[in-house]
Order: sequence, then structure tokens, then C-alpha cells
Amino acid sequence: MLAAITACSNPSPTHDTHTQLDTVTLFPIGHYDQNVDHWLEPDSPGYDQPFLSPAEQQAHFKALYTRYFGTGTAAPSPWNASFVTMRVYRQQGADIAALQQRRIVRFDNTGKSGADIGYGENFRPHDKAWIDAIAQNMNVAQFTQMAVYQPQRRAIATSNLMVRELPTNDPSFYDHRLAGEGYPFDNLQISAVRPGTPLYVLGGSVDGAWHYVQTPDVQGWVRSDGVGMADDRFVDTWRAATGKALGAVIVASAPVRDSRGVFRFDAPAGTLLPIVPANTARPAQAKPAASDIGAAAEPAAARQILVPARDADGRALIRTAALSDAQIAPAPLAATPRHLAMLMKTLIGRPYGWGNSGLYNDCSSELQSIFAAFGVWLPRHSSTQMSAGRMIDLSSSTPAQRLDYLAQHGEPLRTLIYIGGHVMLYIGNTTRNGSAVPVVYQDVWGLRPADDSRRAVIGGSVILPLFEHIPEDATLQSLAATPTFQISILGAPRGGTPAPSAAPPDEDNPAG
Repeated sequence: MLAAITACSNPSPTHDTHTQLDTVTLFPIGHYDQNVDHWLEPDSPGYDQPFLSPAEQQAHFKALYTRYFGTGTAAPSPWNASFVTMRVYRQQGADIAALQQRRIVRFDNTGKSGADIGYGENFRPHDKAWIDAIAQNMNVAQFTQMAVYQPQRRAIATSNLMVRELPTNDPSFYDHRLAGEGYPFDNLQISAVRPGTPLYVLGGSVDGAWHYVQTPDVQGWVRSDGVGMADDRFVDTWRAATGKALGAVIVASAPVRDSRGVFRFDAPAGTLLPIVPANTARPAQAKPAASDIGAAAEPAAARQILVPARDADGRALIRTAALSDAQIAPAPLAATPRHLAMLMKTLIGRPYGWGNSGLYNDCSSELQSIFAAFGVWLPRHSSTQMSAGRMIDLSSSTPAQRLDYLAQHGEPLRTLIYIGGHVMLYIGNTTRNGSAVPVVYQDVWGLRPADDSRRAVIGGSVILPLFEHIPEDATLQSLAATPTFQISILGAPRGGTPAPSAAPPDEDNPAG
């Protein structure tokens, strides 16, 4: 019995576990005030003054809507025939097939050693049979067959979907004894798709369990049972409804139960769903059935919304549900400090989720979730988020010069900071020893020393000053001292539209 108990508990200390513990410590975040009201003060005279003008917001909102639902020649929507034909299939599927092959090679451990080996959750390297089975299930040849736009391949996410590099839920970690590797950095995790997101299905796994999809942000494998195939009637109805009134979820997660009493999904912050205007009848597809009798009553002061569902044959249909004014707001929400503070309060302190693992945010998706409510679409990856505004490259400056420039010229609440694999939001200044110190909001894994030997883990969304030197530990590298340091000031949308990415999350995250 004693042997059995020991086998199910932590092993006796070894050199390996000692090394692991040495690479991970907890950063004393308790030293820093995390009360949002102390940074964005409710009694300040500008609390209700927009940091983006109505004209700027409307321009951004038009660009966001176009990316999701647009029909123009240049609209980068997965439902747009022109986009799929000219951008997604620009190489008749050859580039998609080549990407699949590169992914197979990347996660094949054959001939690899040391830091290049990928491990499962049991700390054992994935064997050859594992990757071979996945490769066979992918059927890479399909991506160059019939690589033309087909309207019946339009779809919509009917649940939260994890976007994966390969059609598997198995994780692939590098050695946990290496600083910044192991949990939560599953190298197969790309991102997540929120319910109600338009999709285009580019292919499917042999076993039918996975679809390879184009989203407005990224490209990757998702579980097929969370995808509803959308016919012309569905697309036309959904587009018309979103064109009348689009809502954005403004809480960390809103449980959505339809008018028949069926739980549909949890809607994360930034989820975009149509709001039914008052006194508007339900669409035909959402007609109540006898099963509506006895369904839970809608909460008081609720907004009627449309939610996507999936029938037994995998076809998309529309249901209605209700969310309160505290859960969803018409987009775009006025971009004021009051509303930004409201969004920060619902997200601050939540765990870090690499590539949205666990439906938590990483650095770039945190900013996506916040700015979606303001009608601002930000690219999924931290580096391309610099394209959202007027970019200024301070990489050749010293850390002190960077911080001084940010404190003097950064525009609070609309300035993004990119440091190579990580992005933050500048929210204003504090004072230390008589000098202005920039303060940022960020979702971050941790801090590292210059030799990259360990991590001081933060592991969530926090408010922190940007110091030239970390007061608690002089060996930790300041986020202002990284090789790359760029800022982007949001205003009217920049020219051009970044293409949705097929890349994994921010792999070179210096805070990772």
C-alpha cells in the first residue's frame, strides 16, 4: 500500500526536480497595487472623455466588421468569396499543404535531441507512432485538391474552439527543466475561436473529428463538433442581424443559455454576437418550439441576442438567448477611461493562457478582448498589433531613453508597446524619486534574467510600472531593456489589412 501511495504522489527529490524548481520562482506581485481605480481614477476630470474620437472608433468598427462579415473585394472575411479565392487560395492550396508538412516535421522527434524534443503531459517524448498517426489522419494531399471557393464550406463557431497546429488535443511541450518551457507552453496551441465567429472550412481529418479552418485571425485545426456549416440563408440572416446591431461581451465570461433552456456556451470577453433590436420578431430559424414551455425566464433588463447552434447533421441554425446589460453592450462601446477600467476589472488577475489555453488570454489576446468592445480589431499576434496604429521604433535607444520617451510622448490608453514576442498597454505614469515612470497593463507569464536561466512567474494580467531596473531582483531584465522596443499609437485604422495568420502564438516571448 505504501508503495502505491508513493507512486501517485510527488517523487522523491532528484537532481532533475531540483533543477526545475530553480528555474521557477514567483514574482512578488503583491508589492504592486492592482486596484484599477487607483490608476484610472473615477473622480478624475477625464474619466468619461474618449481616448479615441467617435470618428476614429467608427473607422475601426467598419474595419472590424469587414474582417468578420464583409463582402467587398478586399474584405478579409472567411465568408467572402473574393478573399478566399485571392488570398487563402492564392497558391491553389500548395502553401497550405506545405505548411502542414512543415508542422509534421516540426513535431516529429526522429533524429532530434536535447531542447528540440517534444514531450507529452506525462513528461515522455512523443514517439514515432504518435506523429505518424496524426499525419495519416491529416491527409495533406486534400489541400491541393479542389482548392477553389465553395460557398457550402462557409461555417460558424457554435462553441469555443481551440485552434491547433495539428489535429490532436495532445500537448507538445519542450523540456520542463528548461527555463520558460513546459507548462503552459504547449507548442501545438495556436489560439482560440469565440462562438459566433465566421469560418471557412479548408479541409478535414480522415476520422471526421477535426476541421482545418480559416478564421478572421488565424488558420488551424479545430474540433468539428463545434462548427456549424452555414448555408446561404444562415449567412444572409446572420449578416443582416450583425449589420443592424452587433454586441460585444464585456465580462470575463458570460454563460449563454438559449430561450429553450439549453446551455450553448460560455462567451469570453470580446465575443461578438448580434443583438435583436427591441420589438423585433425572432428570425424564422429561431421560432419557439413546444420545448420552450418551462424554459428559464430571461433575466430582468436583458438584451435579446442571437446565438449560433448546430443541428444533428452539423448544419448551423440560429437560436435566441438573453444577456444582461452588464454582460453585453452594443458595439462599439465608447472608448472612455470608465469603460476601459470596467473591462480591466473583469480581466485583471485572471491566469495567463498561452495561445488561449484553458480559454484564458495571453498578451495579445488580452488586448484583443478589451479593444473588441471598442470596435477595434487587433491582429492575433503581438508583432502585427504594431500595424494597428502609428508605430515608433525605439529599439536603438537605451532603456532610460525609451522610458522617458514613453512617459513624455506616449498617449495613455491608446499606446501599445511591443518588446519582441510580448505586447502591453500603456495606461499612464506614476512617480518615483521625483521622476515619471510609465505604467502598463499586460497579461504576462513572467520576467527573466539576461542569461535566460529562470523565470520569475507572474502568470496573469497585471498592472505594473516599467522600471529601468527591477527593484525586487536586480538580476531580472527590465521589459524596457529588450532588444526590440516599439510603440504603436492607435488612431484611425492604418492602411491595408494584415492577412489572418497561420503562425503559432508569440514563441519568442521574452516574458515567457
